[in-house]
Amino acid sequence: MATLTGAQGVATGKYHASVLTNDDKWEPACLTAGKASGDLVFPVPYCPELHFSEFSSALADMKNSVQNRDNAQVSCAGLFIGSHLGFDFPGSWIHIDMAAPVHLGERATGYGVALLVTLFGKASNSKLLQSISPNLPAKNFENSFK
Repeated sequence: MATLTGAQGVATGKYHASVLTNDDKWEPACLTAGKASGDLVFPVPYCPELHFSEFSSALADMKNSVQNRDNAQVSCAGLFIGSHLGFDFPGSWIHIDMAAPVHLGERATGYGVALLVTLFGKASNSKLLQSISPNLPAKNFENSFK
């Protein structure tokens, strides 16, 4: 989770964080956890093959900023994270960009705590958290924590 881009607020607004993942089983789980917790999320595209050119550099392997700010910056940010994990990374990852929902005026909202507790409640010993956590196939959920 990060307040990675101001583009998140443009893409999904001030009430929904953006979510993208390399594993399509986690996206609906995040949406369900967001609705249950009140920390709303909305999916954005993750298609690195379309955004990789945004980071091209004559000097470095990859720039740390996009060339075209009109080309799905929030999705490009997910590509940046995925590239640093490595495209051959065998596990699942989720990126939640929460730049807009984390504040209301000059105050912090506490956004994200309830979302994560709900999303990963099945991994806890709490019956309450287990009951509100999204249902994922057990093998997918267990393998995600290894």
